[in-house]
Amino acid sequence: MRGDEAKRVCPGINLVQVPVARGKANLNLYRSAGAEVVAILASKGKCERASIDEVYLDLTDAAKEMLLQAPPDSPEGIFMEAAKSNILGLPADASEKEKNVRAWLCQSEADYQDKLLACGAIIVAQLRVRVLEETQFTCSAGIAHNKMLAKLVSGMYKPAQQTVVPSSSVQDLLASLPVKKMKQLGGKLGSSLQDDLGVETIGDLLSFTEEKLQEQYGVNTGFDHIIYIPTTI
Repeated sequence: MRGDEAKRVCPGINLVQVPVARGKANLNLYRSAGAEVVAILASKGKCERASIDEVYLDLTDAAKEMLLQAPPDSPEGIFMEAAKSNILGLPADASEKEKNVRAWLCQSEADYQDKLLACGAIIVAQLRVRVLEETQFTCSAGIAHNKMLAKLVSGMYKPAQQTVVPSSSVQDLLASLPVKKMKQLGGKLGSSLQDDLGVETIGDLLSFTEEKLQEQYGVNTGFDHIIYIPTTI
């Protein structure tokens, strides 16, 4: 919503004007603040700036290293620390959070990738504490196996919280999500999916095979599969 529109809706609102340079908003102050945060995040993985206040962080190697160092059969620290995150697909009862995380990671179908996500969540929590202590900024984060999912949930619980997307929760998360709400599908590709295939939600899209989609849009129209944590300042 633009400032003049906000004034019409709420006449008493006080709008703050950012510094201006050459007729445009001067965002150097925000860029400098973002650089402080990136310097901290980069201590644990490769950072990719997505916007002035958002970063993708690849924690794959750091998560693998943490998992290697955990006791093989009783990763108590992982249970307790991962329980501090919002984990999609688990019961929301706060009093049973650690128990639910333990059940998730110990179930027979829990795989190596789930445990990597739990380690990623611990690392992100530690980084967010460092950011707060060293810069006074709070961050929200999403932890998932690709950028789209991480971005999608990074703002689900705010402020200053983080959300994990286990592989088993992906289908439910996406089932009712409008195609246009998915990152990278808000433009021409999303419109093409709606027009060509008649889909309205990501759940509709899942009814098509990978081969069908490749036939329609080409093999190169795809996405990566790495643990990414987009951190919103």
